[in-house]
Amino acid sequence: MKNTRHRTVKGKITRHVVVALVLTVAVLTIINVVFLSRQIIKQQEAKLELATQMSSNTVDSWINDMGTVTEDIASSLVALGDLNTSTVKAVVDRVALNHPELYFVYFADYRGVMTMARGVEYASGVDPRNRDWYKKAVEAGHTVVIDPYASATRPDIMLASVVTPVYWGSTLVGVVGVDADIETIQQFMRDVDFESGSYGFLLDSQDNVIVHPNEDFNPSADSVTYALEVMPELESVIHKDNDDVVTTVDYSGEEMVYSAVTSEISNWTVVVAYPSKNVWGTVRRGVAMSMFIALVFIIIAIIDIAYTVRKILKPIDNINPVMDKIIAGDFTSKMDFETSDDEIGELQNKLAQSIGGLTDIIEEQKYVLGEMEKGNLAVADVKEAPGELNDIALAVNSIKEKLNDMISDIQFSALNLQSFAMGINETSDLDEMRMVFEELSAEANELMEKTSVFITLPPSGGVDTEALSASPEDEIES
Repeated sequence: MKNTRHRTVKGKITRHVVVALVLTVAVLTIINVVFLSRQIIKQQEAKLELATQMSSNTVDSWINDMGTVTEDIASSLVALGDLNTSTVKAVVDRVALNHPELYFVYFADYRGVMTMARGVEYASGVDPRNRDWYKKAVEAGHTVVIDPYASATRPDIMLASVVTPVYWGSTLVGVVGVDADIETIQQFMRDVDFESGSYGFLLDSQDNVIVHPNEDFNPSADSVTYALEVMPELESVIHKDNDDVVTTVDYSGEEMVYSAVTSEISNWTVVVAYPSKNVWGTVRRGVAMSMFIALVFIIIAIIDIAYTVRKILKPIDNINPVMDKIIAGDFTSKMDFETSDDEIGELQNKLAQSIGGLTDIIEEQKYVLGEMEKGNLAVADVKEAPGELNDIALAVNSIKEKLNDMISDIQFSALNLQSFAMGINETSDLDEMRMVFEELSAEANELMEKTSVFITLPPSGGVDTEALSASPEDEIES
């Protein structure tokens, strides 16, 4: 069945414009959301890398502080120029007193004599010159950081050391060192301000775990944990092979984003883990904000479009009632349009002019025909009308002219008939009467010929066709 539902122009235009607008905004929003998501992820990754760098800087600052202590001790020993045990002990005891956070403070001279602060006795039978920290300091010739190791003095404790070689001129006279135990380092890492849900851990120069939230990974006097053995997926981020960040599940089963920075001072690596849900939470908030703004924009645009379309097409609301009256034959309604300077305004003005002109023509023709109905055939002709309407004006004027001629002829014939009747009354000569009737018959025939172009209906009382067909001569003879 054909759909006969009435649809307005405003509805059609508004619907199509709104659909086009919604589609356009939807496409742009999708593009924006994709781009925004990528940008937010990049920003979060950059934020994570910055946090990792800051954590690494904090570790470097802590190590530098320890290095400053060893270098101050070395400078003091050089300035004193005395390696006497009591002199050396006084120096290291003073430093240990000022830095209680340091587990051991000590000096080992080139002869193998080990002097430790706080009255600590060095392990019996162990030559400090054979220890890795001593060899690495001598080999480097400057302050170095030593990866965690089991202490010779306290084998049950893991220590990390900062050591500095001491030279008198160009002659090596020993190595000074300070130690921090693993618990101190762990506490230090716990004090680093990570964002909620994030955590950091520390690896030594050999990628062994120094500090990790998972206690099972932390080193002990008996063993160390190789990070890439328990977390192989972090190799690319730790060694900076491909990625700046890596997303993977951590020891607790939560998906995390990892970033790592290796210190140039110690070659230790700081790794920061950031919850992946936080990244995507930020993305979701950004997307939601973008969608909300797009929705608000669409609502505002729809309201504006509806108002604009309604305002532009408002003249149509005035046209339809007038056209309905015209269809019903009422041409008395006046077109009352609002001023408009667009195409619809031009259309409404032309339509108003057309209806006004048509109304004037109808009124004029009604007046002329009304006067003719009253018998006034001297009324002025209908004015010339534009286009095919002029044919109607010409037809009315022609009818008026013909009627005027016919009525004039009838009036003239009536005068003649009256004159003939008076002549007949004055004579009794049949020949003269015949001649009068013949003239009267000729004039009647001429009048009939003029009216023969009209198609008429018979009178309501009927017509005597035999009387109409009888000649005037027959009437006279009868």
